[in-house]
Amino acid sequence: MDLNQAFEALRTRDDVTVGADWFQGRSLFGGVTAALMLAKLQHILDKPRRLRSLTVNFVGPVNAAEAVHLDARVLRVGKSVVQGEVHLTQGNEVLAVLLASFGEARESKVVQTASTPAPKWQPPQDLPTQRDLGGLELAFLHYLDLRWAEGAQAFSGAQQAAFGAYTRFRNQSGAFTVAHLIALADGFPPAPAALLDDIAPMSSLTWTLELLHEPQDISLEDFWQYAVRTDYAAEGYGHTEARMWDKNGVLTLISRQTVTVFG
Repeated sequence: MDLNQAFEALRTRDDVTVGADWFQGRSLFGGVTAALMLAKLQHILDKPRRLRSLTVNFVGPVNAAEAVHLDARVLRVGKSVVQGEVHLTQGNEVLAVLLASFGEARESKVVQTASTPAPKWQPPQDLPTQRDLGGLELAFLHYLDLRWAEGAQAFSGAQQAAFGAYTRFRNQSGAFTVAHLIALADGFPPAPAALLDDIAPMSSLTWTLELLHEPQDISLEDFWQYAVRTDYAAEGYGHTEARMWDKNGVLTLISRQTVTVFG
């Protein structure tokens, strides 16, 4: 399904089905789960607002082949900051919760804009598109173009759980939105998967994103650079941090995840 169709459908209704093509393991792809919730919350705001950060708790697996219900509400509207919440449910069971903070730009004496520069990798045109992830075939790769640039791939038995890659959409249409960026930010397998030498189930438990810049002049065909490292992995959990740069090398998004590892 075209994501822009799903996002637009949520403008007038609270239920949407994205289809089994967006399955990841036994659940709806986490990036799409978060993107749907953000899109629904944006539709109920009084006006377009600048997203600053969001946090998602993945409570249970979501059946992508069935409709999900999205209950969004604005928690508070301040002079410059708006905060909202979304519950995603199926069968009256809460399966994901999103908290988002929007903040208008304000004058400030605090300015530090120098950021981590984009990695110097081979251009994406020189790198192959992933047909699977560590031997794991996933239907949603029909919609995502992932190209490894450095580091280990999933389930490769590596010593370090860090990698860098390019990502963009394919077989999608329409304008690129912040919701699309949220979906792209979770398109890769959890970094700790690189430490395993065989396929094992993994899933996101919590996810926090900070948006430094809104995407400017970006299309669905433009590549983003994604670099992730694992800070700690033990006792069946992993803690990771990732960054994303746009086509102009501008650091746009910072992501932190806690993932569960069943292997």
